[in-house]
Formats: sequence, structure tokens, C-alpha cells
Amino acid sequence: MSTLLKRSESFLRGYDGAKLFMQSWEVPNSCGTIIFTHGQAEHSDCYNRLIQGFQNSSEGKNWSFIGWDMRGHGKSEGIRGYAKDFDEYALDYNIFLESCLKLPSVTNKPVVLLAHSMGCLVQTCALHDKKHEAVKAQVLSSPLFGVSVPVPGWKDTGSVFMNSIFPKLTLGNEIKNEQLTRDPEVIREYEKDTYRHNKISSGVYLGFKREFEKVLAHAQEINLPTLLHISDNDPVVSSPMAIKFFENLNSTHKDLKIVEGGTHELYNDIVRDEVIDYVINFCNQFKKA
Repeated sequence: MSTLLKRSESFLRGYDGAKLFMQSWEVPNSCGTIIFTHGQAEHSDCYNRLIQGFQNSSEGKNWSFIGWDMRGHGKSEGIRGYAKDFDEYALDYNIFLESCLKLPSVTNKPVVLLAHSMGCLVQTCALHDKKHEAVKAQVLSSPLFGVSVPVPGWKDTGSVFMNSIFPKLTLGNEIKNEQLTRDPEVIREYEKDTYRHNKISSGVYLGFKREFEKVLAHAQEINLPTLLHISDNDPVVSSPMAIKFFENLNSTHKDLKIVEGGTHELYNDIVRDEVIDYVINFCNQFKKA
């Protein structure tokens, strides 16, 4: 990571007092801050390639970053992959975002929100009833607005029963590393990453199903400038549902990037340079001169 970046770690308390990890990569005299949220089963350190891509670009190196680990993920408290309900993530997100917006390094400069996969669902749900003047745009990476990975029938039909009897039980999420990236080096990195996991609780899964319909219904109420990028045939989330969400957005400033042949984690896939350049160009439309 570039020496221009000043990295720091801290913790904040979630809506119920849970200890949540956050970290920042600050650039002196930055043009703005990108506040990002990871996807299900990963954590904030999985975005080092995205941050490095900005640093390697003469057009992107002046952006600072802040990320966090959701409960049950990374260095935050909680059973891996567990939340009582999906709403817990959204409640925590609001606290995280409001904490970030109060930081001296963030105030009086533009903010772009960036989220990946489940993080997009969390961010979209959390922001539905809240507006933040400093937030100028958002980037949605492979958003989880529907699933394409096959879910065994017994898991789907039994999720209500499991949530009522064994709410803290977590099961595999059916996702393989090869569906996330085509880069062998990244796959080896994932296999050694003790913070990554493949667990999900029935409460979170049921929350997905409930919120999918809501985000599509409320998309027309969103007018925040938006970049959405996704694979043409994402093996984890539903590309058609993501595109439908994009089409329903009410924003007059929206951009859709479809990556042919890409996997789910495009910032860590072999096409990452192309995708990151696209994100940089989008974000720079909102930076402070």
C-alpha cells in the first residue's frame, strides 16, 4: 500500500453495543472520502486491491477511504455469519456512516458511498429514510438484489423453522472461491484468509428474501447519482435483478457497467484494472477541486 496513505484502526459500537471494527486510509488534503461496505462472508481488508488501484492512478490517488466489518465478520464481534435479522446490519450501518461523516478528515468534502454484494442491500435499505448532504454519489458493486447461486430446497423451505428453533445456527452459503474470482493468486489468498468464512444464519437469509422486493419497489425513490457494475452472468447474485433495479432508479445521473465474463468480486477478478478505472472516472465527477 502506498506510503501516501495514513492507515488507522478503531472500533465503534453497533446499535446494541456490539463492538464493530473500522479502518481508514487517509490521504493528506484529499479530494473526498469513499466510505465502503463489504459483502457477506468477507471483510474490509478484502478491498486493498481497490484502494491500491486508486493509489496507482494519477486520477484517483487523492481519495481517502473508510471501511468497516459488519457484525459477525472480520475483526468485529459476533458469531461468524450470524445476525438475528438482516435489519441489524442496516441499524449498524447508520451508526457507522454517521460516525464517519463527523470525522474532521471527512467534513466539508464530498463523500461517495461504495458497497459490494450484500453491502449494497444493507446500504440501500439503511439509506431509504435518511438523506445526508455530504453524500454526493454511490457505487454499487455486484449488488445482492436477488440470487443466482443455487440454494438447496431444504435450506430454503426450512429456513423459517430453523430461525424459530435454532436462530444462531449458521450453515454454508453455497459459494465457492472460483465463483468470486478467476485469479489463482487471489484464490490462494482467500484460502489462507482466516477472517473469510462461508456461513450465514437463517435470520439473515430470510431478511434477504424480504428486502429483495422492497428495494425494487423503492428504487424509483432513489435519486442519488449511481454507478452500478456487475458481471453479465454473475454466478452469485442475480444480474437481471440488479439491472432491473438500475432501470427503476429515479436518478438523472446513473451509469451501468456490465462486465462480460466477470465473476462476482470484480475488484479482485482478472478484469479489476478496467473496473477500478471505471469507478475512478465516476467518482472524480464529484471530487473537491
